[in-house]
Amino acid sequence: MAEQFDLVIIGTGAGGGTLAYALRESGLRILLVERGDFLPQEAQNWQPVEVFDHRRYKPDETWYGADGKPFHPGVHYFVGGNTKVYGAALPRFRVQDFDAVEHEGGTSPAWPVTYNELEPYYARAEEIYAVHGTPGEDPTEPPRSGPFPFPEVPH
Repeated sequence: MAEQFDLVIIGTGAGGGTLAYALRESGLRILLVERGDFLPQEAQNWQPVEVFDHRRYKPDETWYGADGKPFHPGVHYFVGGNTKVYGAALPRFRVQDFDAVEHEGGTSPAWPVTYNELEPYYARAEEIYAVHGTPGEDPTEPPRSGPFPFPEVPH
């Protein structure tokens, strides 16, 4: 008989990986399914020209938009998903980012949740991902329920 799982998580990027981390001590039998393999450990990992300009780790795929025009997706198929190449920056959306937006083509509706409803989850995610920073340095920064989990990293 095939193995049985309580939960199957598709993708190990920011969403799937965080969910798996949150449930790690739940006692559930969890299966993580990833489309790709582990990112190879090689010198090119640290060369921006290879990673970004030469698209070293992106698939050679062509997708098509609703208008039928081809484009190359900005995806990576590796364990860890697109978070393998995300720059280690985890900014919060601003309060107004959740509002409806008027634009030339009409109105993009407001999100079904507000920043204030999500703020505790931002705070928890910042703990999980060991985010560093100093509150208040960015004048556009949204309100926080507490400080960053770790102090800023000097440059």
